[in-house]
Amino acid sequence: MLAFKGMVVLLSLAIILTGCHSFYEIPKEEYKILNQLDDIKIVYKNGREFVVEKDDSTNIELQNSTLIVQSGNDKKIINMSDVNKLKERRSDLGGTITLSVVIFASLLVLFLSANPFKM
Repeated sequence: MLAFKGMVVLLSLAIILTGCHSFYEIPKEEYKILNQLDDIKIVYKNGREFVVEKDDSTNIELQNSTLIVQSGNDKKIINMSDVNKLKERRSDLGGTITLSVVIFASLLVLFLSANPFKM
């Protein structure tokens, strides 16, 4: 039982320390600096989504009404008329705090209820 509690605590701390990330919509003014942003989610008008996970070999640029995503030797050309919105992955402080409080409360209940009649 002690090993289980220890594992739960370590996993909870890992989640809390890494934090939560969410995708936030990018204003059109930032489209010209897409290559400098973090991971990007492209949401098409038909509801499909495409996530560009950025690394050192990823290059994203907007030319006229075309979005060109190049990662290594792979190249994808996306017509902006098919795109509903672009989103960027950012840290979500509210989600991290909420998750931290829920995990802390769960751990507290777990530890206190392990032997409720112990004095």
